[in-house]
Amino acid sequence: MIRYIISRLIIAVLLLWGLITLSFGLVSLLPGDPAKALLGEFATPQDVARINEQLGLDKPFLERYLDYLVRVLHSDLGTSFFTGSSVSEELWTRLPNTLVYLVPGLILALIIGLAMGAVAAYRVGRLPDRTFGVVVSILMAMPEFVLALILLFIFYQQLKIAPAPLGMLSALDSPPPKVTGWVPVDAVIAGQWGTVGSILSRAVLPTVTIGLFFAAAFGKTVRTGMLQILGSPQIEFARACGLRPGQVFRYALTDVRGALMTYMVLLFAASLSGAAIIESVFSWPGIGGWSLDGVLKGDVPVIQGFVLVMGATSLLGYVVLDTLITLLDPRTRQNVAPRRREAPPQSAVATAA
Repeated sequence: MIRYIISRLIIAVLLLWGLITLSFGLVSLLPGDPAKALLGEFATPQDVARINEQLGLDKPFLERYLDYLVRVLHSDLGTSFFTGSSVSEELWTRLPNTLVYLVPGLILALIIGLAMGAVAAYRVGRLPDRTFGVVVSILMAMPEFVLALILLFIFYQQLKIAPAPLGMLSALDSPPPKVTGWVPVDAVIAGQWGTVGSILSRAVLPTVTIGLFFAAAFGKTVRTGMLQILGSPQIEFARACGLRPGQVFRYALTDVRGALMTYMVLLFAASLSGAAIIESVFSWPGIGGWSLDGVLKGDVPVIQGFVLVMGATSLLGYVVLDTLITLLDPRTRQNVAPRRREAPPQSAVATAA
C-alpha cells in the first residue's frame, strides 16, 4: 500500500507539472492584449509597451515560463493585472466561501440520491420506482440557475423566510477581524455568533440548490448499481441462506459505495470549477464569480491561478479516492499487492523422499 500511494503521488506530481505547463501555454496564446485591455482602446503604442514591460509580457516565452514555474514552486501565483491583488491571497480567501455551501450541498445530494435510488431499485417497477423516474427527469431537465431562481421565488419572494440574495453578509453584519482570512472561521474565532448565523442562513438556499440539482445524478447511479447487485449471484445466495431482507439490502448498499465515492469526487471537482452560476445568482463572494470576472477581463494571472488550483484539487481528490477504494475493496488490493514467487515444483522422487 505504501508503494502504491507513493506511485500515485509521483504520477500526480508529473500531472501537476503538465497542468502548469498546459495552463501557462494556453493562457499565453489567448487572443487579446492585456495592456490594451488595461489602458483602453485609445492607448498609444508607447503606453502599451510600458505596461508590457511592467507586467513582464515583453520577455521571451521560455523566460516567462521558467519565471512562472519558479514562482509557483514558491506559492506565488502572481498579481491581478486589473486589481493588483495577490492571486494566492484571493484564492485562499474565496475558496472557503465556496466550500461553505458546496460541501454541505453535495452531502445533501448524496443523502437524497442514496435514499431515492435505493428505494427505487428495491421496489423496481412499482410506484416508488415510477415516482423516482419522474422526479429525476424533472431535476435533470432543469438548469441549475433555474432551480436557484425557483427556490428564491418560493422562499424569499413568496414565503419571505429566506434572506435576500445579496452575498454572504448583510449590510448590518460587521466583518470579523482578519485572522485566517476565512470569514466564517474568523467569525467563530471572534465570537461573532450573529455573523455566523447570518452566513449560515444565507448559505441555506445555495446548499439546497446544489443538493437537489445533484441528487438526481446520485440517485441514478445508486439505482443502476443496486439493480445489478440485487440480481447478482451473491445476493441470490444470501436470500437462499435465509437472511432478512433488511440485511440483504444493507449488503447491496455496501457494494455501491465505491461508485458513490468516485461520483462524489467527480462532482466535487466539476461543481467547484463551475460554481460561477450559483454565486452569480446569490451574489456570493466565492471562487466561481471571481474567476469568471477574470476570464471576461482577460486577467491572465487570475486565469492561470484558478486553472492550477482547480487542477491540483482534482488530482489530490483522485489520489485520495484511489487510496480509499483500495483500502475498502479487497478485490483491488489483490491487484496492488506484489505477486509472490511460487516455489519451483519438486520432482516425484523428491516428494516421495
